[in-house]
Amino acid sequence: MSNKLEEALKRTIKDEFVHGFMDENGVRQYPTIMALAKRHDIPNVTLHRHSKKEDWQSEKNKVQTEYEEAVTRERLEKMVKNGAVLDDRSINLAFGMMGDVARRLTEDQENRDKLSRILDLPDGPDRDEQLKKFHIKNKIMTAHDLSSIAGVVAQAQKIGKLAMGQAQEISKVSANVSAPDSLREIIAELDELAAIKSSSAKHTIQ
Repeated sequence: MSNKLEEALKRTIKDEFVHGFMDENGVRQYPTIMALAKRHDIPNVTLHRHSKKEDWQSEKNKVQTEYEEAVTRERLEKMVKNGAVLDDRSINLAFGMMGDVARRLTEDQENRDKLSRILDLPDGPDRDEQLKKFHIKNKIMTAHDLSSIAGVVAQAQKIGKLAMGQAQEISKVSANVSAPDSLREIIAELDELAAIKSSSAKHTIQ
């Protein structure tokens, strides 16, 4: 014999239809009217009549919409938060790369100046000894070294500018990196990105 659809039971069934219920595995289920009639031993026709009269489906649709909107907002907030963290780390990484390049270029220029001063000395044992010590302790960058550094600069620029929302292609460093002018071009690129960092530091992420 079927149960009588009393008001308390009807509210319980309506709640399960609109909001669902947790099954034995902890999974939320959203049963149909027919499934709920069977679950609570209520005639399907009776339950269907009450659900249609009180428009349970519209209420369920509204709840589902609100739930989906809440999930979407939560996901967007999480994406924004994670994106901000990723951007900050990317920019820090880019400036770390730039800082390393700047140190290496400065050191190389100092070595070149030191070597030039030694080569300007008169020929003799003192000059030869200083050259020997210089080559033991110091290294002048080759064209290959400078080409690799130019690649690091380009990658650092891409990382930094993309993290700041600048999706356009960055300016290219001169391919002839073995010339002194190219060293100045690379340093100019470093100064440009440093200016961008200084400007962006004045703004907060909305």
